[in-house]
Amino acid sequence: MNEDFENQLRRALRPVEPPEGFAERVLRQLPPRRAPATVTPIAVARAARPATGPSLWRRISTPTALAASLIVAVLAGRHVADERAVAEQRAGLEASRELMQALRVTSQKLDLAYEAVQRPAPQSADEEENRS
Repeated sequence: MNEDFENQLRRALRPVEPPEGFAERVLRQLPPRRAPATVTPIAVARAARPATGPSLWRRISTPTALAASLIVAVLAGRHVADERAVAEQRAGLEASRELMQALRVTSQKLDLAYEAVQRPAPQSADEEENRS
């Protein structure tokens, strides 16, 4: 089946000679040739224009846009720096509060330990036996 299919495909795709005068008829049907386009170099085109300078808007738009973007960048950076400083200050105050609380708790525990050490030991016989 494969070989039969390949043979059919070869017969269908074999080159066929065109009839006499085919090329001449095709060339007659084509539209007439156009003249090539004239290309003027940019330097020549600019020289042909009047020597007026750029408009006021063109002269100030780029510097204005650059200045505006610089101002926005500076203000945004300042805002971020201020927010970061406030957050660091809050974190520092919270850490200070936690440290003071930890020191109070430690002080209370040390006071209890000091009192326990300074308290006289009871003189009972049962406790003397358990001390070893």
